[in-house]
Amino acid sequence: MSGKLDNYIDENGLVQTSDPEVEKPIYRRPGFETPEFSELDQRMADELRAARDKAGLTHADVAPLLGLHPIVYGRYERSETKMHVTRLIHLSELLGFSPIDLIMAAAPYRWGKTPAEAESRRKLIKVVESLPADAVESMLTMIDAMAKLRSEKDGK
Repeated sequence: MSGKLDNYIDENGLVQTSDPEVEKPIYRRPGFETPEFSELDQRMADELRAARDKAGLTHADVAPLLGLHPIVYGRYERSETKMHVTRLIHLSELLGFSPIDLIMAAAPYRWGKTPAEAESRRKLIKVVESLPADAVESMLTMIDAMAKLRSEKDGK
């Protein structure tokens, strides 16, 4: 690898690993857990199934809304077919969940250094999502002011 790429890997704490679907080594950023990609896919499939169940729908109900046969849709919930981002967004529209819900369920380690920290951030995101727009703007103004004060305190 180039010196630039080696520096990027070192600066970002990336570690070399493997993926059964890729012949060459890959790099990942470790967290409080680092599940295999197949486990991430399964977690997303499980959350998708839970969202569909919560909506009170069957495979046969959801599939035509996506323009799919129920067998094809079922592959998403069995983690046999990888979900594209556009499909994730479409499913979130249909089943009434936030795309971030599935991503956070699959990879909570991306939202904190510990499970408790990740869970606190998940809860905060869910609260913010439920707030009216004016409350979100007020919170953002407050957070910006706090960040500015912290920067001034730290001399940045």
